[in-house]
Formats: sequence, structure tokens, C-alpha cells
Amino acid sequence: MLGWLWTIVAFPLTLPLSVLLLYGCQPRTFSPPPASVPVITNSIGMQFVTIPAGTFLMGAIPGDTLAADNEHPQHQVEISSDFLLGRFEVTQAQYTNVVGENPSYFAPGARGANEVSGWITENFPVEMVSWYEAQKFCELLSRLPAEKAAGRRYRLPSEAEWEYACRAGSTTRYAFGPQADPEFANYKGYVGHTMPVGFYPPNNWGLCEMQGNVLELCNDNHTDDYYQHAPAIDPPGPDVSPDDLKVLRGGGYAFTPASASFRDDIPPHFRGPGHGIRVVMERVDPPSLDVEMSQP
Repeated sequence: MLGWLWTIVAFPLTLPLSVLLLYGCQPRTFSPPPASVPVITNSIGMQFVTIPAGTFLMGAIPGDTLAADNEHPQHQVEISSDFLLGRFEVTQAQYTNVVGENPSYFAPGARGANEVSGWITENFPVEMVSWYEAQKFCELLSRLPAEKAAGRRYRLPSEAEWEYACRAGSTTRYAFGPQADPEFANYKGYVGHTMPVGFYPPNNWGLCEMQGNVLELCNDNHTDDYYQHAPAIDPPGPDVSPDDLKVLRGGGYAFTPASASFRDDIPPHFRGPGHGIRVVMERVDPPSLDVEMSQP
């Protein structure tokens, strides 16, 4: 399958030596999502796949000496319903289409422009987005006439939904195996900036860059001890975070390899060039909605 094509052909621009050594002489031959995985495309071209309901073990795997205390204890969680999750992180072009501006560090005219000189960054993940701004993006996307007419609305995933989707049935430290591998994720020490969404191979459920590239905001409040008393079915996160922190997942280009269970946190008004978003699509019945805008 040439679904991922030749990287050097698909992106015939200025590449760091490390990327050329990794990809420049070999075709990307990773498979697209299985034919059995439905792909839904919304009115601005965002693609979503169905994540099936099921049960998994959430948290650090036994014997993971690199895991932080807040990744313990490992515990069984049930995701009781199917849900639709973005195949890719939200791109700069998609965010700009909805919000009307591009806050990204790695974008033309931005502070990191020289670091991605020669790249067309519209398909890079949007970053420098706070949790409040991520919520606003979901609300504005839900308000688009075509999305309202189709009966769709959008939100950030819960932390449990995120890890379940990231693992995609795997039980190893990383969704792609027991060891970090730069063929499968964009981590510190290889590229030095974000990469276009879909650049790395998908997991078993067709999701790309769930690990690496940018940390992804979740809807949940964050506390270090939440796993000690979290509900076993559809945990929504703690009601309150004493330090007013939100959950980040997945690691990123500027970070050492992050496992599927890695948990990070951030104040809701903070932004960073390694922080992005991936969203859930929900069905609304009847197909009309009136979303109240939240105040950042």
C-alpha cells in the first residue's frame, strides 16, 4: 500500500538531516485505517473515526519504572458507548477556518517560522491554544450552519476516552510497542518541531499522532490522586482541581517519549508551542442546537 506515499515526494521541502536519514530514502508503507473503520468527514474537512465501546486497563502497566505516581494505580475502566474521535490533531488551517486566526508558533510570520522554513504549515497541528480557547473552538465549530444542520456538535475528549483511543486495544507502554520508536512518533531529539498531521502511521483504530507531535488537551480537571477513587464507568475527571489544572496527554516534539499512560497538567489559560487539540464529534437529536458561548 502506498497510502502514506514517499515522504520525500509528499514533502519535497527543507528537511532536517535526522528526518532525511529516517525517511528520505524509504517509502512510507503504513496502512490506512482498516476498511471496517467508518470515516466521517465534516463540513470543513475534519475526519473522524468510530471508537468502539469497551473495557481497558487505564494507567501505567506493571513494571513501568518510568511512570509517575499519578499514573497509578492501573485500574479497569469501561467506555460504555461508541464515540467519534478526530483521526488527526486539529490543523492550523481548520482552526483558522473556524476561529479566524492562527495562534501557532510554527506558522508563517510567527516566532517559530524560521524553524519550519520551506514547509507548508497549514496541515501542521495548531498549537499555542489554551484550554479555554479549545473550548471556544469546539463551540464555534458546533455553531457552523452545516454542522448544526447535520446535527453535530464538538467537545474535547475525556482523559479516559483519550487513553482508551490511544491504546486501541494495545497493552504495551506505547500503543505501537514496548519501546519508543521515532518511526511512529515525533519526540524530542529527532525533528525539533511539529510535523504535518498524518505524517506518522495510525494506530489500530486509525488515529494518527496520538503519541508525540503535540500534547493534547482533554476536557477533565486534573488531580494527582484521581485514579484512587475514579468511577469505573465513563470517568469524567474530578469535579474540582484544587490548583485549577486541566489534563494534557500524549507527549510531543519537545518532550522525551511519553507512554500511553503519561499524564500532564496545565492551567486553563496557559498556552505553549507543544500544546494542541483533538476533538470528539457528537450527534445531536434533533439536528439543531443552540450552544452558549463560554467566557475565557
